[in-house]
Amino acid sequence: MSIYRAEIAQPADIQQYLHISLKELRQLNRWYYKHRLAPFLYPYRYFKRMKKHNQEAYIKALERRLSATEAENQHLKLKAEAFEAAIQIAEEQLQIKILKKSGTKPSTN
Repeated sequence: MSIYRAEIAQPADIQQYLHISLKELRQLNRWYYKHRLAPFLYPYRYFKRMKKHNQEAYIKALERRLSATEAENQHLKLKAEAFEAAIQIAEEQLQIKILKKSGTKPSTN
């Protein structure tokens, strides 16, 4: 195509060399222009623009995310309370300290 576009050779010579018709040569030329040259000549046509965000939909999505996070937080608080209760019951029944104070030094046996 570059030889055809630069007019180095005549279309008839190219047709004979490639064994294609003039119509096919012109189709190849259009394809070459559209896919190889046009993106460099007109880059603004080929870059996709950013979508504009719908503010209301964005706020609703954030609200749903917030409510899901709050529900998970509530679940984790209940889970922590259940663990504390289980540890407290085990300490009362076994009469040994399960929870250790923070900052204590390890024993030197």
